[in-house]
Amino acid sequence: MNYGETFMSKLKEQSFTILILVGIMYYQNTLFTSQMNEYKQMIKSKEELILKLTEEERQRLIDREKYLIGQRDEFIQELKANRR
Repeated sequence: MNYGETFMSKLKEQSFTILILVGIMYYQNTLFTSQMNEYKQMIKSKEELILKLTEEERQRLIDREKYLIGQRDEFIQELKANRR
Protein backbone atom coordinates (compact mmCIF):
# COMPACT_ATOMS: atom_id res chain seq x y z
CA MET A 1 0.00 0.00 0.00
CA ASN A 2 2.95 2.29 0.41
CA TYR A 3 3.30 2.67 -3.37
CA GLY A 4 -0.40 3.45 -3.74
CA GLU A 5 -0.27 6.08 -1.00
CA THR A 6 2.86 7.62 -2.52
CA PHE A 7 1.20 7.69 -5.93
CA MET A 8 -1.93 9.37 -4.56
CA SER A 9 0.20 11.86 -2.64
CA LYS A 10 2.17 12.80 -5.75
CA LEU A 11 -1.05 12.95 -7.79
CA LYS A 12 -2.52 15.43 -5.34
CA GLU A 13 0.64 17.53 -5.49
CA GLN A 14 0.65 17.57 -9.29
CA SER A 15 -3.13 17.88 -9.86
CA PHE A 16 -2.91 21.62 -10.62
CA THR A 17 -0.20 21.05 -13.23
CA ILE A 18 -2.21 18.19 -14.72
CA LEU A 19 -5.31 20.39 -14.97
CA ILE A 20 -3.30 23.14 -16.64
CA LEU A 21 -1.85 20.67 -19.16
CA VAL A 22 -5.30 19.24 -19.91
CA GLY A 23 -6.59 22.81 -20.40
CA ILE A 24 -3.72 23.62 -22.76
CA MET A 25 -4.35 20.44 -24.75
CA TYR A 26 -8.05 21.28 -25.02
CA TYR A 27 -7.25 24.83 -26.19
CA GLN A 28 -4.75 23.56 -28.77
CA ASN A 29 -7.25 21.01 -30.05
CA THR A 30 -9.98 23.66 -30.30
CA LEU A 31 -7.61 26.03 -32.11
CA PHE A 32 -6.46 23.28 -34.49
CA THR A 33 -10.04 22.24 -35.26
CA SER A 34 -11.00 25.86 -35.91
CA GLN A 35 -8.07 26.39 -38.26
CA MET A 36 -8.84 23.16 -40.13
CA ASN A 37 -12.44 24.28 -40.64
CA GLU A 38 -11.23 27.66 -41.94
CA TYR A 39 -8.81 25.95 -44.33
CA LYS A 40 -11.52 23.58 -45.57
CA GLN A 41 -13.84 26.53 -46.19
CA MET A 42 -11.06 28.43 -48.00
CA ILE A 43 -10.26 25.41 -50.18
CA LYS A 44 -13.95 24.94 -50.98
CA SER A 45 -14.37 28.58 -52.03
CA LYS A 46 -11.22 28.44 -54.17
CA GLU A 47 -12.41 25.24 -55.85
CA GLU A 48 -15.76 26.89 -56.60
CA LEU A 49 -13.96 29.91 -58.06
CA ILE A 50 -11.74 27.68 -60.21
CA LEU A 51 -14.76 25.74 -61.49
CA LYS A 52 -16.61 28.99 -62.25
CA LEU A 53 -13.63 30.46 -64.13
CA THR A 54 -13.11 27.20 -66.01
CA GLU A 55 -16.77 27.10 -67.06
CA GLU A 56 -16.67 30.75 -68.16
CA GLU A 57 -13.52 30.11 -70.22
CA ARG A 58 -15.07 27.00 -71.72
CA GLN A 59 -18.20 28.93 -72.71
CA ARG A 60 -16.08 31.74 -74.17
CA LEU A 61 -14.16 29.25 -76.30
CA ILE A 62 -17.37 27.58 -77.48
CA ASP A 63 -18.81 30.97 -78.46
CA ARG A 64 -15.58 31.89 -80.26
CA GLU A 65 -15.61 28.60 -82.14
CA LYS A 66 -19.21 29.21 -83.24
CA TYR A 67 -18.29 32.73 -84.37
CA LEU A 68 -15.27 31.47 -86.35
CA ILE A 69 -17.31 28.69 -87.95
CA GLY A 70 -19.91 31.29 -88.93
CA GLN A 71 -17.21 33.50 -90.43
CA ARG A 72 -15.78 30.54 -92.34
CA ASP A 73 -19.20 29.60 -93.70
CA GLU A 74 -19.85 33.20 -94.80
CA PHE A 75 -16.47 33.29 -96.53
CA ILE A 76 -17.20 30.02 -98.34
CA GLN A 77 -20.61 31.35 -99.44
CA GLU A 78 -18.96 34.52 -100.78
CA LEU A 79 -16.38 32.44 -102.67
CA LYS A 80 -19.11 30.29 -104.16
CA ALA A 81 -21.16 33.38 -105.12
CA ASN A 82 -18.14 35.10 -106.73
CA ARG A 83 -17.20 31.95 -108.60
CA ARG A 84 -20.45 31.81 -110.52
